[in-house]
Amino acid sequence: MESTIMPKTVRNGKSFWLLLISLILILSGVYVLFNPITALVASAMVVGVVFILLGVGYLMAFREKKSSMFLALGVLDLIIGVLFLSNIGISAANMPIILGLWILFNGIAEIVMGWEMRSNQDSMWKIFFFGGILGVIFSLLIFAMPVIGVVTITVVIGLYLIIYGALELTRFMKAY
Repeated sequence: MESTIMPKTVRNGKSFWLLLISLILILSGVYVLFNPITALVASAMVVGVVFILLGVGYLMAFREKKSSMFLALGVLDLIIGVLFLSNIGISAANMPIILGLWILFNGIAEIVMGWEMRSNQDSMWKIFFFGGILGVIFSLLIFAMPVIGVVTITVVIGLYLIIYGALELTRFMKAY
């Protein structure tokens, strides 16, 4: 039975594109590890776009649910996204603190939503409530050690790219 998920060239033979992708991933990972500032700037751009998309999503949820928490999260995320994209260098340098504040605010919002859900007899209240508590704890850890947050972001990205590239290279090599 032939798989339709993976292209035939990847399943049955060596693909030039798979080799190229694996080498790009490995080289990108090495570059990130040796150029953490550049990686943080790129991450700040991506995070800015993600925040804007989250903000739009929360505002759309607000239109349906009329929850003030969705409105607050949507506006906050849009503001943070615009700030990230308008001040890339500052955003990259302060990413752990900004993300820590965002995680703290989201954690508090989830605690409040969970508590409201509990009083409405909603069975999902525990997930929101305890997820919010974990968010608050995680944000406090970031505030306690922001430099570790910066280092962790770049190391994780770099290592992921190298490992993923090595896995793709292994798949390429074992194609025959």
